Amino acid sequence: MIRRILLLVAAVLLVINGQCLALEKITVAGTGDSQDLLRTLATSFEAHHPGVEVEVPESIGSSGGIRMVAAGNVDLGRVARPIKESEKQYNLHYKQFALTPVVFGVHPGVSINNLSNQDIVSIYSGQVTNWSALGGKDHKIYVADREKGDSSRTVLEGHVPGFNEIQNFAGKIVYSTPEAAKTIDSFEYTIGYLPLSMTADTKIKVLNYNGVSPSAENVQSGKYPLAVPLGIVWKGELKGLAKEFVEYLFSAEGKQAIVSHGDIPAL
Repeated sequence: MIRRILLLVAAVLLVINGQCLALEKITVAGTGDSQDLLRTLATSFEAHHPGVEVEVPESIGSSGGIRMVAAGNVDLGRVARPIKESEKQYNLHYKQFALTPVVFGVHPGVSINNLSNQDIVSIYSGQVTNWSALGGKDHKIYVADREKGDSSRTVLEGHVPGFNEIQNFAGKIVYSTPEAAKTIDSFEYTIGYLPLSMTADTKIKVLNYNGVSPSAENVQSGKYPLAVPLGIVWKGELKGLAKEFVEYLFSAEGKQAIVSHGDIPAL
């Protein structure tokens, strides 16, 4: 009897170990801008590839993802900018797979629906500190900003007149995109900017910019000029499971998942 039990246990352990050995895994590290999108895509990819795991860890930024790929510590990097000339020396390759609008989001209690260029500069420079000055409720504006070099902030610096000239920014700096979304979603009368896809499954109210909504049509036509390129980075020859996953990003199913997430697939 004891011998039978031992044989059964051994057989179970053998099956478990075999399953563990059969598990194929890749890691996609980097920016928070595409973190949720790539987790969605990873789940969809895994559903069609039994025994495969695509890990999308917490944000370490675009530069962090590139460093990890260059060092050979991860299979793929997720980035919100093209790789720089200085980074190409590490035999890195880049491909954009989507575009995500950068939006100004507010806590749902904020009653305004649109911001002009001047409104944005006034808020972030601290010239306007109460929502009533913009047609909202009489309450202090709480400002969430991003650090210099952040992809969304870089877009604003390049497209919102006067934003790049602000000397002293109002509010507090938030150092990751997921944290920015959490801050805006959680605290009343707060405003911040972030990729549109990061507002999914939140209560964040997305504002129009100069009277234009961040729809896919408006982004593609250039009518809505604020958008971040979402790309993937790898080192050397793209092969194996990493290659299959990158190809999936450009498949019909992958593109549909990107659209469903609120982003725009690369052409």
